[in-house]
Amino acid sequence: MRTTAVTVTALSLAAALSLAACSSETKAETVKSAGSSPSAAPAGPSAEPLAMGKGTETVGAGGGGKLDIMPVSVVYAAKTATDKPSHGLYAVIAVQERPMTEVAAAETTPTEKGGWQWIAEDGQAVSSEPNIFLPGLDAGGPIRAGATQLRARTFDISSAQRGGTLTYTDGEGKTFRWQIPAQDSGPQVTKVKKALGS
Repeated sequence: MRTTAVTVTALSLAAALSLAACSSETKAETVKSAGSSPSAAPAGPSAEPLAMGKGTETVGAGGGGKLDIMPVSVVYAAKTATDKPSHGLYAVIAVQERPMTEVAAAETTPTEKGGWQWIAEDGQAVSSEPNIFLPGLDAGGPIRAGATQLRARTFDISSAQRGGTLTYTDGEGKTFRWQIPAQDSGPQVTKVKKALGS
């Protein structure tokens, strides 16, 4: 009787170990196949940069409201009507923004670990110039629900840094990227040039 009990216990233990091994293999295969699946590809902020003219939904400053943000044009200028760049060139981006909720929403700023940056091909990051204002292009502040505003974001770059990656970090700390052409482009070029005084 003792021999039978030992045999049954040994068989039970072997079956349990075999089942555990199968379960581990199944989990590993599931994780592996999920990681290689096209549906597991990164989306949103971690994906490839968007093209200029493509909008994306972002969270407003302080986590309040949502903004659809879309860079629509770029102009490269040697000066504005009142300012000259330190590095030889301004990259001026016209950005169209509108709240996606029933409340006003505002962009984040560098003091909130947010805001805009220009990433040049050499990897250098340039923050937007906060004190350059262009007539007819809104500078900042909350945008009321139902409104759309065209804003200018200006970066002091060298001529070699044309054609960079524009980034924006929102109220949730997510960073969105756009690939910007190396020459004046987009439907608002004339408006931006007029605001620049050129």
